[in-house]
Amino acid sequence: MSEHPNVAVINRMTQAVFANDREALSSLFTDDMAFHVRGPLPRPGDHQGVDGFLGAMGAIFELTNGDVKIEQLLCSAEGPWALEWEHCVLGRNGKTLETNNVFVYRFEAGRIAEMWMICAAPAGSESIWN
Repeated sequence: MSEHPNVAVINRMTQAVFANDREALSSLFTDDMAFHVRGPLPRPGDHQGVDGFLGAMGAIFELTNGDVKIEQLLCSAEGPWALEWEHCVLGRNGKTLETNNVFVYRFEAGRIAEMWMICAAPAGSESIWN
């Protein structure tokens, strides 16, 4: 069974995030991509385009000094939609935030047009960022 094309895009996006590869991300996102972040993360809210995405994700990498470990638990796609479930461990100043996150993606012409990141960390988890 072959990998759904949208799952392949998501996996390439994840590699580009860890490589801080803006050019690759630009090719995977629509020009007006919307990134919606919810949960106890440093920059929750709505962000636009590659710059907005890198600003939100970059804050996590900066505050953790790159101590970000993820394991993809599930990634599935159907039509213009995809979803991903991941286990994430973030380290900061001797503290650890271990959480599961869900991502929902909407695609247009094979590129990510909209993405929702929902961090399912327990209440009080935002203290790691202080």
